[in-house]
Amino acid sequence: MAMYSDGNAGDTLLPRTVRDAIDGDAANDWQGIHAHRVVNRNLLNEINQLDGLLIGGGGLFLRDTNPNNLSGWQWSCSVQVLEQIKVPIALFAVGYNRFRGQKDFKPAFRRHLELLADKCVYMGLRNSGSIEAIKSYLPESLHPKLRFQPCPTTICKQLYPEICTGKPAQPMIALNCAFDRIDLRLGKRKDNILHQLATAAKELSEHATVMYYAHAKGDEQMLPYLDRANVPYQLRRLYYVPPREVVEAYSNVSLAIGMRGHAQMVPFGCGTPIISLVSHDKVRWFLDDIGQSDWGVEMTNTDFKNNLLDSALNALDTHRIIENQIEQIQVRLLETTCQNAADFNAAMS
Repeated sequence: MAMYSDGNAGDTLLPRTVRDAIDGDAANDWQGIHAHRVVNRNLLNEINQLDGLLIGGGGLFLRDTNPNNLSGWQWSCSVQVLEQIKVPIALFAVGYNRFRGQKDFKPAFRRHLELLADKCVYMGLRNSGSIEAIKSYLPESLHPKLRFQPCPTTICKQLYPEICTGKPAQPMIALNCAFDRIDLRLGKRKDNILHQLATAAKELSEHATVMYYAHAKGDEQMLPYLDRANVPYQLRRLYYVPPREVVEAYSNVSLAIGMRGHAQMVPFGCGTPIISLVSHDKVRWFLDDIGQSDWGVEMTNTDFKNNLLDSALNALDTHRIIENQIEQIQVRLLETTCQNAADFNAAMS
């Protein structure tokens, strides 16, 4: 079960990396099922004919993407049907994606989550913040079912070393902004904050070529801000493209400045230095887990522009050091991923 979509770069790449991370040297026969597809009697029968059910990755714990009263989150499976699933189940790199200030989940969520945790081999959550958040919905007896499983996009260089090769001869920056639920992200100061971002991009263009990477169509709402600030930039659309193209795009820049979760995790996974534009807790949680909180800039802080410029220029100057740090961190993330994959494969055997 995953959030399959060609219209979002992260959702395009993520299911591919999950499969490759689980497979290792094996070649499992996968059947892709969209997480939003209602698990009715026919689908239940299909699932029970499989060796196991892997749910994820992605920020599936969200109440208003595919709102439903079956589970309260994105997986459209009722408690009654969940009880009838007979094969091993695991969550893999699933995130708790509630936005800052967003309403809590409906009561159905807690009931569904408790049963799911009880049935799961484990619930692999993609950051420690998600683990702590999900703990608050579960009895303490089920907390041991929760474990850290980083998003496998963060180890792209380990999974696809033949794609993640080299950096551009001249400095190049990839910029991405997310506009879904923009009022929850930036509040009433949205226009002012995005203007600051655009003027920072203008100053950075004196040091590097600026690329604007649109992960989804809505991300292009940043373009008028860049145009008004007279930023020289090149637009690259990463939606409705193959997963390999997303990896290549982030492997071939010097620095990625991203607002989306996958606009930080994918470039990091490709070995590219990142500056995270923090408007959602999940972005901060990732940086905390890898011990690099200084790679993030809070967008609602009053000194946002200057903080961003200082961080970006420092990253460009020290990119070799940062690239080595990323590689060392990825070794740990890969070890965790391999162990979790082995545990699920063992449960299915």
